[in-house]
Order: sequence, then structure tokens, then C-alpha cells
Amino acid sequence: MNKYWIVFKKSLKSETIYRAATLSGVAGSLLGFFMQVFLWKALLGAGVRQDTSFSDMLLYVIINSFMLELTRTNVAAIIENSMIDGTISMELLRPMSYKTYLLTSALGKNTYGTLTRTIPALIISAFFVKGVSIPDLYSFLLFVVSAFLGILLMFEVTYLAGLLAFWLQRCWFIEFYLMGFERIFGGTMIPIWFYPEFLKKMSFFLPFRYMTFEPINFFLGKTPAREAWLPVLMALFWLVVLNVLDRCMWQMAVKRLTVNGG
Repeated sequence: MNKYWIVFKKSLKSETIYRAATLSGVAGSLLGFFMQVFLWKALLGAGVRQDTSFSDMLLYVIINSFMLELTRTNVAAIIENSMIDGTISMELLRPMSYKTYLLTSALGKNTYGTLTRTIPALIISAFFVKGVSIPDLYSFLLFVVSAFLGILLMFEVTYLAGLLAFWLQRCWFIEFYLMGFERIFGGTMIPIWFYPEFLKKMSFFLPFRYMTFEPINFFLGKTPAREAWLPVLMALFWLVVLNVLDRCMWQMAVKRLTVNGG
């Protein structure tokens, strides 16, 4: 585990080098935050949803930003580039699991992004949020567990997309479609509360809502305690399915790489 901890720290430290990018990221994050604040204030003020207060929606925007930073990953692009320039052969010589290396590196970058882009919005939001109750310990623990599963789910999905580069060479368009599905069925743009019933039912059977939406639901206490086991169980189910798929694809990909490379 020590070698992966080193990878995590180096990945985190590498993000601090690009200070201009960090500042622009903070500015972009705050701009996006204020745009959503004023948009939802106008929509809820117009009576779009009577059972959702502006403070609840603002809290959703904050936690959603937090989850998006934690689950952000460009694993597919990394695998694609390493296939194109041939560095994949050197990556596989590392004395560690390639998949775990990618996951650890992504966690380091996401941790830095969370600290620099989410925390400022969280501080500013304190001036807007009023009358929001703090989640109880049980809801908070469910949020932590669900958020951890969401991070792994997002990684698994993008990792699978990246493995297709062993056959397609280019896989950016697949990741593009996956991100579209995440926005629609993961509730990252509009909460699934506002969806029509048929979209709600569709999202339940797909892995995307368990990446960010369900953790937020736990944090806000919108998932009843007696029903909490179902989203967690579904997230675990999809993790197992995706893990089995990526193991099968990885075995085929390595064989293909060995044959092509001699």
C-alpha cells in the first residue's frame, strides 16, 4: 500500500504546479456556482417546485459540486493516449496493478480539485443557506459510504471505456456519451426529483444515479432510513458487474497487446 500512497501524494503535488490553472479553476467553479444559485432562485421563486425550498436546492448544488470533483476522472483519455504513443508497454512494467495505479492517481488529482474548487464555493454559500438542518450521524455515514461507492463506480465506467482503446485506438467519443448519460440519469444537472416517472424508473436500473445523486439524497435525508439499503445494494451490484467486465476485458486486452507487440 505504501507505493500507492506515494502515487497519491505525487499526483496531488503535481496539481499544485499549475497555479494559473488552479486560479482559473476556482474562478470557473465560483462562476458556475453563482449561475446555478440565481437560476434555481428564479425557478423556485416562480413556483416550479413547491416542496423544494431554495435552501434545499442550494445545498444540493453544493454537495453535487463536491461529488463531481470527487468522481471526476480522465482515465479513458489516459489509456487512449498511452495506446497511441506506445507508453502503455512501459506502464505495464510498473511493479503495481495498472488499474489501482490509475485509481490512486485520479484520487490524488480529485482531492486537490475538491480542496481548491469546492471549498471556496462552500464558504460563500454560507451567506445564502438559511434554515437547512445538519444531517444526523446515520445520514452522514450513509453519505460517506455511498460517496465512496460512487467514486468507484465512476472510475469503473470510465476505465471500461478506456480499455476499448485496445481495439478502437480512439475512445473519447464513448466517454463523451457516458458523460451525457451521467448528466441525464445521474442527476448532475437537474435533480431526479424533478424527472417524470418513466425517467426515474429508468435511472434506478442504471449505475449513473448511484455515483452522485444517491449520496446527495442521503446527505439531505431524502431517502428514508428503511429504504437506505436498496441504493447501497444497487451500487454494490453495479460495482461487481463492472469489475467482472473490466477483468474480462483486461485479460483480452493484454493478450491482444502481447500478440500485436510480439
